[in-house]
Amino acid sequence: MTRRVFAAPADQPRVRRGTDVVLLAPAVCVLVIAIASYPPRRLEVALERLLSALPGWLEPVWQILASALWGWAAVLIVAAVGARRWVVVAQALTALVGAALLAALTTRIAVGDWPDSRFPTLWVGEATTVLVTVSPHLVHPLQVFGRRLLVVGVLGAVVTANGTPGGTVAALAIAVAVASALRLAWGTSAGRPGLDDVAAGLAELGVVASSLADADQHVAGVFGVSGRGADGRPLLIKVYGRDAYDRQLLARVWRRIWYRRPGPSLALGQLGAAEHEAFVTLLAARGGVAAREVETAGETSVHDALLVLRGAVSPLPGERVGEAWDALARLAALRIAHQRIEPSTLAVAGGGRVGFVDFGVAAVGPDEHQLGTDRAQLFVSSVVVAGEEVALSSALGALGADGLAEMLPYLQTAAFPPSLRRVLKAASIDVDELRKRAASTAEVEPPELVKLRRVSLWSVGQGLLLVFAASTILTIAAHVDWDEVGSELAHASWGWLAAALVVAQLPRLAQAAATLGTVPVSLPFGPVYALHLASGYMNIALPSSFARMAVSVRFFQRQGLSVTVSVASGVIDMIATAAVQGVVLVALLVFSEATLSLDLDLPTGDTRTVLWILVALLAVVVALGFVGPIRRLIVGRVRAWWPDVRAALIGLRASNKLALLVLGNLAAEVLLAIALGLIARALGYHVTLAELLVIQTSVALFSGLIPVPGGIGVAELGLTVGLVAAGLTPEAALAAAMAFRIATFYLPPLWGFFALSWLQRGRYL
Repeated sequence: MTRRVFAAPADQPRVRRGTDVVLLAPAVCVLVIAIASYPPRRLEVALERLLSALPGWLEPVWQILASALWGWAAVLIVAAVGARRWVVVAQALTALVGAALLAALTTRIAVGDWPDSRFPTLWVGEATTVLVTVSPHLVHPLQVFGRRLLVVGVLGAVVTANGTPGGTVAALAIAVAVASALRLAWGTSAGRPGLDDVAAGLAELGVVASSLADADQHVAGVFGVSGRGADGRPLLIKVYGRDAYDRQLLARVWRRIWYRRPGPSLALGQLGAAEHEAFVTLLAARGGVAAREVETAGETSVHDALLVLRGAVSPLPGERVGEAWDALARLAALRIAHQRIEPSTLAVAGGGRVGFVDFGVAAVGPDEHQLGTDRAQLFVSSVVVAGEEVALSSALGALGADGLAEMLPYLQTAAFPPSLRRVLKAASIDVDELRKRAASTAEVEPPELVKLRRVSLWSVGQGLLLVFAASTILTIAAHVDWDEVGSELAHASWGWLAAALVVAQLPRLAQAAATLGTVPVSLPFGPVYALHLASGYMNIALPSSFARMAVSVRFFQRQGLSVTVSVASGVIDMIATAAVQGVVLVALLVFSEATLSLDLDLPTGDTRTVLWILVALLAVVVALGFVGPIRRLIVGRVRAWWPDVRAALIGLRASNKLALLVLGNLAAEVLLAIALGLIARALGYHVTLAELLVIQTSVALFSGLIPVPGGIGVAELGLTVGLVAAGLTPEAALAAAMAFRIATFYLPPLWGFFALSWLQRGRYL
């Protein structure tokens, strides 16, 4: 195979890559933080001094490494001109101009003047822009070489004092942002090898093939090529090229985040992915499931992985969907879950038998939820292929009424891959309506979902408590010097505040991980994270714990869990959160120098009001315990729910579940404390992590006991008192408390609203 510089032919269509979106968003965030952190702080100045103290005899080495950046960039542009890759040349030149303009704007915002050679480090940014822009067009070895050269070149630039560390970081962020935005707007080559390259790769593997053509079957970036073998039988060659595999890896990461199972391990390279599909295909065929035959799989000299499959297949006709259920039963008996059953993967294969193709994301040794998902996917696919009446009849005949009823919880769009969702949308199939008709066919009640009540006597009581909290905070605010509070915020370090804003959004990631530990089944992380964002929006109307429980119950039902398990999960999460907070608080008070001081001078009237509220709460507890009908109702509910609650608790015995639950909640508390500490640092105060944890956990526990929506007023008051005890002035403490609550409570509902809408559109709620 001839050596080449560019990965794909010049006339190959351009595509927009999801990896560019993944690169663009963090690059913009890093650039914003770099601008906010200018001028250099003590840490950056100390780093500059350390680098300047390196031995002087190494200076020529650093200069050569730094100059190599521009040298390699020039080589790439010349190579593109020599190969007549005019699109690549135009992209590189446009990127240079874009990087220069963005660098000038960055300097103006950060420095207050026009171009400064040290912030950002312009020449580093320009060279990096060319490398990042051209890299996706290159073959894999040159991509790797360019990345390594970029690392040592940037190090050389920093050491030679041609720019500050912060300026270099800003330059790299500019380069990545401009290159990613340009590739999104312009597109890059699809990264597919040419047919001549595929033929050469097949020759390396000892496969004789002819009549090669684009198979028009590309799954998650895998390039499909059709052909004929030496015996004239049809061949399907799947090419896992480097660039194609990048997109497949992104798709699998996306599935890992948003769906139940991503398929093979993300640690697999392109060869491992090809071998996995070959292995599962062989297992299925040996067990009697109709599928293509595996010819071979291997890696070529240019690091492309090839999977060669033999045999003709044809689409499944509608009148044979019943046979597809038999094939699925055989597949399940072999302990294989396909995980991507859709009309395009249902086929009539060898000997005219009905079977499956494309085992790329299949799982060996699946759990019951994966097998249930397979049945749901086959059912909706049969609706697309044969119509609803035939599909229902076939499913009832294959599964029976009980089996069809057991499948109902999996009839959720969340259980389907994106490609199947698109097929259902194009066919105008409403999955919720389909589930109701399937329930009617099975003569069972469709699973009812918990409704979210927004107005009730309880919400009226919450409103009254909110009025009380507001009056309390206003009484205290009347004695605050607001000019001094404004002065504190005006003189704050906006770089530290920006960092605090970012860190304040991370606890929901940890809380999502904790939620995964409360249920006995495997759930997708992405929707669970979106669930916590949506809970932030719901906190406006409901107390925090109840908001999470109400939305969580409905979400878990959509994932196929019973109401009782859903409620038990919410209760376990709530109790575990309080337990972790309590243990952390007690441990710090006992084993550290941190103290808890909640001295607060309130007017007599407010104290009397608090006393009456506590008396009312005590009366409610007494009524629940001693009024017969209420007690019997509660005991009856507990007895009915206990089996499912016990199952949920038993699920916590798994070490990974318990670790997720405890460590997730602990990480959330630590991250919240760090965010509070960053805000205090922005105001010029240093508070130890132990003190921050005491303040955060005690306020969280206290506000959790008072059913005020979102702890409004209560949390601000507690944070202010705690920060004053930690050494802040009252004005600085109130400013820090306000900034912390804005970052953690008042801003998240903005993206929580969109998360809730997304969950509703995706039928997760």
